Amino acid sequence: MDCMITKLNDKDQFISKIKASDSTLGQFYNFDAMSENSYSERLSAPNNGREAALAQVIKNYMSDLTLTEKQTENITRLSKGAKVVIGGQQAGLFGGPLYTFHKIFSIITLSEKLSNDYNTNVVPVFWIAGEDHDFDEVNHTYAYNAQIAKLQKVKYHTMTPPEASVSTYYPDKSQLKNALTQFFKEMNETQHSKPLIDMCTKIIDQYDCWTDMFKALLNEVFKAYGLLMIDANDAELRQLEQPFIKKIIKNHKDVDASFRNNQINTVASGLEKMIQTDTNVHLFLQEDNMRQLLLFKDNQFYLNKSDKYISEKALLNIVETEPERFSNNVVTRPIMEEWLFNTVAFVGGPSEIKYWTELSDVFNTLDVSMPIVLPRLRISYMYTRTEKLLAQYQLNESSIIENGIGEDKDRFIRANASQTFLDNVEEMKKQQEKLFTSLQSEVLGNNDNQLLLEKNNNIHQNQYDYLIKRYLLNIERENEISMKHFKELSETLHPMGGLQERIWNPLQIMNDFGIDVFSPSTYPPLSYTFDHIIIKP
Repeated sequence: MDCMITKLNDKDQFISKIKASDSTLGQFYNFDAMSENSYSERLSAPNNGREAALAQVIKNYMSDLTLTEKQTENITRLSKGAKVVIGGQQAGLFGGPLYTFHKIFSIITLSEKLSNDYNTNVVPVFWIAGEDHDFDEVNHTYAYNAQIAKLQKVKYHTMTPPEASVSTYYPDKSQLKNALTQFFKEMNETQHSKPLIDMCTKIIDQYDCWTDMFKALLNEVFKAYGLLMIDANDAELRQLEQPFIKKIIKNHKDVDASFRNNQINTVASGLEKMIQTDTNVHLFLQEDNMRQLLLFKDNQFYLNKSDKYISEKALLNIVETEPERFSNNVVTRPIMEEWLFNTVAFVGGPSEIKYWTELSDVFNTLDVSMPIVLPRLRISYMYTRTEKLLAQYQLNESSIIENGIGEDKDRFIRANASQTFLDNVEEMKKQQEKLFTSLQSEVLGNNDNQLLLEKNNNIHQNQYDYLIKRYLLNIERENEISMKHFKELSETLHPMGGLQERIWNPLQIMNDFGIDVFSPSTYPPLSYTFDHIIIKP
């Protein structure tokens, strides 16, 4: 496999600001991600004392998986105080979008680099956001159908979507297998299809919970790298979190005030407002089989879906007896994560890392240190056929990845059209405008005739525009094969107006290039970079 780096012009300059050690971000991040001193400081920071207990929780959580020697070693290293690089994601159908895998590769790549550079052990950890209850975000994926050059949505259908955390959701296995069948039906059958289907079917048969199936798939792909995983909604983890949940509840007013003030300051500094939340407690509580936001009003805690009030004493008692009923929201999740782990760096998506600028004051309020914050790697996959089409039409892959195929397609259509025809129609438009201007003086002062003239001119101009549009559409239809090629390039390199990794599913790559395509023996060695990576399997 070949690996090349290409520079894209980021429409969002936030990542460029991180790369440039921008002082605006320095106000809200504790560490400069570009400074070696930041890494030295994080690696030498004292541990929180929870590492042995946390390692045992992770060991228990992963006990239903077949672990590699490297994973077992990393659990031991974690228990002895090894620092971590961490990131997380929701449990998407069949692994979710490709960027989930790329986030994990980012975590692995950075942990290996730090281990080598500083002659120490840094452990890669992936945090499964199983506490989330927005099932519509994770119940579908996309398969690329090469026969029609189109992405097809594949969805797990249920009449009873979960209102609680996805970690407590047990999907209908027959419906899940139907979705798997539909997914592979859309793709080309290859020599890798059957073993891949068998692997996924075995996971569905062996595991019952939505996030456990997700965990098992990730383990099959990344176990050789020594990746450790934990579900944010794991009951045993909640037991470990008890003291911190209590602290959040007792200090909820200060936490909310810190967050709101921090957010005002980030916006005043020219940064985009990211976190939208109406809660002032920043925790959820499982009640009446629903994950409900906790609010504080009328001097009591209040559940947003049940219309129930609860006292602080009663709430703290639930923490003591049933901590698994609590979960974090977008504000407290990062702080809880960092309270648990001895983290060198957090790796997140482009939006995620922006959230953290709004949380620095919350970290301080809860006396938790914010780690180095870094964007994940961004990766696209280049098929041999895609390369041939790019060469055939003399197109630039970086331009299409960044901007899409629209301008190239328009140029091709116009190149195959009669320029004389187009020029003459444009000249007719100009002549019509001149005629309109000359006639205006003849109806000056007569409102009805002025309106009539303007309407007539607009009709003519619209007809000329329509003539050009339909003429070019006919040229497009005459070049049907080329249009399919352009559509194929778009769906492959810039699907749905964005990066391939945001839409495509990793099983697509495994189906086309091998079940072991992401393994250390096959996948090219990556270097952590802010630029875009193109991999040619």
